[in-house]
Amino acid sequence: MFARHTLRTGILNAANRPTARALPLAAALLLAACGGDDNALNTRPDFIVSDVTAVQYDGISDDLLTAGLGVSGLQGSAPAYADAEHPTAAELRRKAIYNNYRALLDTTTEGGFGRLYGPNIHAGAEQSHGGKIAGKEYVFYTDSGDNVQHNVTVAVQIPATFSAENACIVVGAASGSRGVYGAIGTASEWGLNQGCAVALTDKGTGNGAHDIDSDTVTLIDGTLALASDAGSASHFTASDSGLDDFSADYPHRVAYKHAHSQTNPEKDWGLFVLQAAEAALYVLNLPENAGRENDAGKNLKTLTRKNTLIIAASVSNGGGASLRAAELDDSGLIDAVVASEPNVQPDADLTTGYSVQQGNLSWDHLGRNLFDYTTLLSVLQPCASVGADAAAVGAGSSARCQALKAAGLLSGDDDAALAADAQQQLRDYGLVPEQDFTQHANSTIKVPQSIAVTYANAYGRFGVTDNLCDFSLAFGPAMPTAATTTQMADLFASGNGIPPSAGVVLINNQTGTEDRSSTADQNLDGHLCLRDLALGDDATDQTRAQRLATGIAEVSADPRKLKVPAVIVHGRADAIIPINHSSRPYFAINHNEGTNKGSDLRYVEVLNAHHLDLLNGLFAGYKTRYVGLHYYFGQALDQMYAHLRDGSPLPGNQVIATTPRSDASAQLTAASLPAMQPADSVSSDCLIQLDGKALTVPETCGSSEI
Repeated sequence: MFARHTLRTGILNAANRPTARALPLAAALLLAACGGDDNALNTRPDFIVSDVTAVQYDGISDDLLTAGLGVSGLQGSAPAYADAEHPTAAELRRKAIYNNYRALLDTTTEGGFGRLYGPNIHAGAEQSHGGKIAGKEYVFYTDSGDNVQHNVTVAVQIPATFSAENACIVVGAASGSRGVYGAIGTASEWGLNQGCAVALTDKGTGNGAHDIDSDTVTLIDGTLALASDAGSASHFTASDSGLDDFSADYPHRVAYKHAHSQTNPEKDWGLFVLQAAEAALYVLNLPENAGRENDAGKNLKTLTRKNTLIIAASVSNGGGASLRAAELDDSGLIDAVVASEPNVQPDADLTTGYSVQQGNLSWDHLGRNLFDYTTLLSVLQPCASVGADAAAVGAGSSARCQALKAAGLLSGDDDAALAADAQQQLRDYGLVPEQDFTQHANSTIKVPQSIAVTYANAYGRFGVTDNLCDFSLAFGPAMPTAATTTQMADLFASGNGIPPSAGVVLINNQTGTEDRSSTADQNLDGHLCLRDLALGDDATDQTRAQRLATGIAEVSADPRKLKVPAVIVHGRADAIIPINHSSRPYFAINHNEGTNKGSDLRYVEVLNAHHLDLLNGLFAGYKTRYVGLHYYFGQALDQMYAHLRDGSPLPGNQVIATTPRSDASAQLTAASLPAMQPADSVSSDCLIQLDGKALTVPETCGSSEI
């Protein structure tokens, strides 16, 4: 049923590809398959490695976009299971869509959901369907063909309004480490409302978990099975040798796909996006859709890359995956990219000499990698949050401050001085002042800690039994507990693939308790161990640090290769993917050194916006400080689509000055959200400019107050 595929014969001439490093042979072969000449026959791609299941949704009781919940259902309580120990695949899908939608967007009416954006809004207008979109969804696994089981979940959604005469596909890679519905509220929301097919992919991370005690794993639809019974149908099964011995020493632990697959899935994110696009063309060309049969009963293609508009569009990790896909795409499969707050890491060699000036502040070291700045945040932010404004939802640690001082890493006579030193070190590392406030909540909800642990394991290709820096994952809350059937059954729907999540917490294996509460200083030793691995040649543990360095090099981006029209939107207050280490250097390198000298890449920086829109609906201090960046993701897609269809201008490189609500109970209005302007209409005081390798970004714009 899940037979592995055989690679196509032949070889892609790597010497003719403008890539900085050679692709693995399997990846090169698959790219050749994705981008080869369009054949008359609609042949199933070799990289589809499972059965293809299809479900028709009526748009009333269930649908493609909201799983039958509509706007009010997404704003309400989480859908329940009839049997919590044995939820059905349909129930799991509904709750997964509910949780993934709410994880990325502010779903409050006051914040704009259902009025300015949402499943019922398109191009600024309310749609009669109320957010429920009828159509058919195909789900299956793809793989990279490198003899390692990746089982990348893809869902191709075809709305009833899809037209072969005006064919379009939006490829939505999941944000974060989320499962296949991790771009449902972003790529699917816009694409399905536009009448495009949508190809969702979990890009090889996904919410796959393996409970080691019970040997239980999740399947493609979220239901559970024993790993021995699931075989290659398992979404993820830990492959470490010595699992039994590890479990005896560290009982009740859980292995996660992104962290523990030992494949560094991020290195193939671009490839998996290209596969999803090609797979969508295959599905669209099936006889029951837009395809046709010849006299011999053979399935022929109607839609090809030449007559189908394909946009890669997503946010965060999905945005980075979209850009990486466009860099890899030498065949013209992808027509454009729209990326919001992308986790994109330019190759360190390319960032040399670039600088940015923002008002009176300047930085001359741009493009630090994710693991570098995140491990610094995981060490310093608990101290930097001491004394934070209560509205910032900060959980500072005086003990962390004192421990860092004792270690010689901070200086100051009291906690306030130590916190100020920690904050200044983060500023010197490239984090802008607008990020200070959002860093407090991010640290409180353990964002940098979770990223540091997961990505350390992923980049170094460590398994769960490697016990990296004495961190592990388990159901908590205070100490590892045996997973219940109910807990495991809910992981697909409620987890985000990067614990802490859905009851799974970070564990300090030195104490056998939850990470933050394990010691008075919030497990400083564990986080200093992770930080050491980011130091390269200066690391204490050279063997492990070099493994991480190799993995980080595998995921580096090359902005010079981006050749298609693209729009990047990024909130300046983003403290998870800081602008100085992602979008700003990516844009600058592309414009200065790219194949097209950046003529088709636009960068829009939004004031009073950050990475996690959902927090705007949760915390009063956020409601009066921030607007949802998602609004501009949709606007960027509107403008990109118009550009591709009728030649309308792309937005200029600009700062957008938004106006947050003055009262937490007030409704955000469109008047507070200025539209992106084409280049010739951007006010000079809002214009982002590049002079050689020097990027200048306005501190404020118009009458904006930050």
